[in-house]
Amino acid sequence: MITIQEALQIIQQQLPAAQTTRCPIERAPGFVLAQDVDAPEPAPRFTNSAMDGFAVRWEDIQRAGADHPISLKIIGESQAGFPFKGEVHPGTAVRINTGAMLPPGSDTVIPVEEVHQEQAFIEVRTAGSKGQHVRYQGEEFQKGERLLKAGTVLSPRHIALLASLGIDQVSVYRPPAVAVLVTGSELVDFRRQPSPGQIRESNGLMLRTLVTASGGEVVYQTVVPDDLMITRTEIRKAADRADILIFSGGVSVGPHDHVKHAAAAEGFRALFWKVKQKPGKPLFFARQKETLLFGLPGNPVSAFMTYSYYVHPVLQKLRGREFSWSVCQGQLLAAVANPLERTVFLRVEVQKEGDPPGYRVKPLKRQGSHMLTSIARADGFIILEPGRSLGAGERVRVYRFPE
Repeated sequence: MITIQEALQIIQQQLPAAQTTRCPIERAPGFVLAQDVDAPEPAPRFTNSAMDGFAVRWEDIQRAGADHPISLKIIGESQAGFPFKGEVHPGTAVRINTGAMLPPGSDTVIPVEEVHQEQAFIEVRTAGSKGQHVRYQGEEFQKGERLLKAGTVLSPRHIALLASLGIDQVSVYRPPAVAVLVTGSELVDFRRQPSPGQIRESNGLMLRTLVTASGGEVVYQTVVPDDLMITRTEIRKAADRADILIFSGGVSVGPHDHVKHAAAAEGFRALFWKVKQKPGKPLFFARQKETLLFGLPGNPVSAFMTYSYYVHPVLQKLRGREFSWSVCQGQLLAAVANPLERTVFLRVEVQKEGDPPGYRVKPLKRQGSHMLTSIARADGFIILEPGRSLGAGERVRVYRFPE
């Protein structure tokens, strides 16, 4: 058996390159940019007004005051989307709306509240400052300026920026395509009543929802009976569609555990089998060209825990993020110990308490690898190395479950 550190190192050394694709921006939130985005045009695209008012020449109104009003003739209007077609000459003004193009010849906007209008003339008594209430072309950014860097996780605010520039597609990292294969002739659909000796199949649904939570895309799913040739056939079919194959069950030492032999027969090279950990000792990892295969234990809790620690960060990396987990630090509420010679993934509940708020970490009493409540009632897990003890009050690192 190898350690959990050795297993992670082997996995990271075997990761294929992340794949990219072009994505319409309306579907892009949550994806990671694969290429920088540079501005195809300046913003604003044209010089415009920041207020409703009148576009004027500063030379005409700079000496205006309460005892020296300046009268200007209104010669037209510049509306948003409908620019004034003429030019502002000395002694004239153009009515202008917020966002409307500043007419040639003008350089300043007088707010409508600050003028007195009499029919076709306005009277200016307060000059303000030259260039006031004007948004200049390119003042936000110029054409060619770097707007978004590769690696940015796109969100609605980024989509708004892209749409404002007429960018309808971006290069993003493609979600890894994943096949979920659950082994066991004893399994029946979870909606059915099992016959004696049968078990409801829950691992498939659990793993598919985990893959989705990790940002992957399930492209193939099936239940595989305990038959070597059928297992080989299903591996071939899944490998044709997916970047990653995730098996649940069939990786132990029983006469009906066929995944390792079937994978080898289909050209997968075994990279490790069995890790010094609890739960999840019979973890299997193999690779064929750019395709990875994870053989998780059939025990639901073991499958969940090994997925969370080993497979989740792989999907993160292949979708353009860091090889990482969601983690937090917290104070342990009870002492824990690991007397085993294997690393233990201890399920815990995370409580937010105190002022200022902090995390309190409560180990769950029921830790059996056959007990689904040990994950359903937990928020994550801590790692206890062999022979390690931790006292109440010590700070620990919690690996949160994918959500």
